[in-house]
Amino acid sequence: MPEFCLARETAEHLGGADLLGCEVQSDADMAEVIESGLPTESLRSLVASGVSEREVETLVIKPRTLSHRRANGQRLTVDESDRAARVARTVALAEQTFVNRDKASRWLHRELHALRGKRPIDLVRTHAGSRIVEDALTRIAWGVPP
Repeated sequence: MPEFCLARETAEHLGGADLLGCEVQSDADMAEVIESGLPTESLRSLVASGVSEREVETLVIKPRTLSHRRANGQRLTVDESDRAARVARTVALAEQTFVNRDKASRWLHRELHALRGKRPIDLVRTHAGSRIVEDALTRIAWGVPP
């Protein structure tokens, strides 16, 4: 079994090499993909990974803007792509931590006392919030109390 690579797993949640147009093997590769703008189809892959369409609307792009991008054959902007990648990265890390997609999804969507009653998925809206979630997942993985 290949070694876990968060950038590669993040890319898989965004549609993988076929959709992204390249293999992502590092954070540098992911940065290039984000700078190029993700295809709008990446959001369908994100939904298939357990992120609701409503969460995509809240965390990544408004529905009307997405419809406009799709109708005009445009890619996501750098900012939209960065937000989508942040969500995908968090999902990938949760799945690695819990070794189970369903458990990871339940954890991401549960209000947690350690996060002041917020759901981890909602904190991913900002970079600072996603760092808090990543720290919580790291603590879980290492068995460190919150």
